[in-house]
Amino acid sequence: MSLSPDSLRELFFAQSIDGFFIMMLDEPIEWNDAADKDAILDHVFQHQRMTIANEAYARQYRVALPELIGKTPAEFFTHDLESGKAGWRAMFDAGHIHTETDERRMDGTPVRIEGHYLCVYDDRGRITGHLGIQRDITDRHRAAEETAQSREELRALAARLESIREEERTRIARELHDELGQSLTGLKLDLAWMERRLNRHSQSELVDRCANLLGRMDDVMISVRRIVTELRPSVLDQLGLADAIEWQSHDFAGRTGLALDLDIDCDCNAMPDAVTSAVFRMLQEALNNVAKHANATRVAVALRVESGYLSLDVTDDGRGITQSEMRGSHSLGLLGLRERAIALGGSVTIASGERGGTSVALQLPLRPKAP
Repeated sequence: MSLSPDSLRELFFAQSIDGFFIMMLDEPIEWNDAADKDAILDHVFQHQRMTIANEAYARQYRVALPELIGKTPAEFFTHDLESGKAGWRAMFDAGHIHTETDERRMDGTPVRIEGHYLCVYDDRGRITGHLGIQRDITDRHRAAEETAQSREELRALAARLESIREEERTRIARELHDELGQSLTGLKLDLAWMERRLNRHSQSELVDRCANLLGRMDDVMISVRRIVTELRPSVLDQLGLADAIEWQSHDFAGRTGLALDLDIDCDCNAMPDAVTSAVFRMLQEALNNVAKHANATRVAVALRVESGYLSLDVTDDGRGITQSEMRGSHSLGLLGLRERAIALGGSVTIASGERGGTSVALQLPLRPKAP
C-alpha cells in the first residue's frame, strides 16, 4: 500500500511522541519597533487560537484533543500571564525561539515544557500565527532538580564535616602541644638531670643509656611538633595567612629541593578563619600534588587580594596533567579541593599549559557563604 505525502505527514503528525500544534491569529499583526508591543501582546493573548494539534500535544495537557481547538494563549497561561507574554515577545522579536517553560495542564497541575516555536508570516511580513513542536520534560526536570538539590546537600554536609574536622585538628593540636609537649619536656629535663648525676658517679653504661634516651626523646618531640604543625600550623594562628603561606612554601621547597618563586601581595590579617584555613589546606594539597605527580623542578606560589576576592595560584613546570588524570583516583585530593572552594562560594581551576606544567588557581570571596 502506497501513501501520499499528505497521508504520510498526517500519519507522522498523529503518531509522533512530540506535541505539534499551530496557533493562528484572527487577523495579522504588524510587529516592529514602532508598534505598541504591550498592547499587541494583550490583543494576541485574546485573539490567537489553537487551530491544529496532535494527540501527543493533547496528552501533555491531559485533555481531549477537541477541547484544545480554539484555545487562546490567555487560557494556557492563566497561572502566569506575564511570563507567557514575555515568551511571546521573545518569539515575535526573533521570529523563533527554543525555550523551557513552566506551564499548567488543563487540570491545573504543573508541567515543564521544552519546545521550539516558529512564527508564520504573510506576504507583507505580518505575523499571522506560529507553529510549535514540544515535549513534556516534567520528570526529567524534576529529576535534575532533585539531583542538584542532593548535590547541594552533599556539598553542605561535606563543608560541615570539613569544618568539624578542622575544629578537631585544632583541638588535638593544642592538646598535643599543651599536654603531651609539656610532659615530654618534663621527661627530657628529668633524663638530663639523671645524666648529670650519673656522670658525677662515673656510671658510664647508664650515662650512655640516658644519652640514648635523650636522643630518642628529641626525635619524639620533633615528631610531635611535626604532627602538631600538620594538624594546625601555629603560624596560621600566631602570624596570619600570608606568613603561613610563606612558611609552608619555603618548608616545601626545602624538603623537596624545588626552586620556589613566591609572590605574596595582600593584607590577610582580618580574614575569616574559614577562609584562612581553607586557603592553607588548599595550598598543602596543591603542593602535595606537585611533589607526588608533577616531576617538576620549580614551583610558583602567588597570593593576592583583588575586588573582594582572595586568589591563590600554584604553578609548576612539570609534565602537566591530562583530563583522564583529573578524573583518576589520585585526583581525589584535587576534587576535594574544588568542592571545598565551592562550599565557600569560590572556585578552583586546574589547567595544563601548552608546554607542560600545571596551574591550580583558587578564588574565594572574602566573605564566604555559611557552610
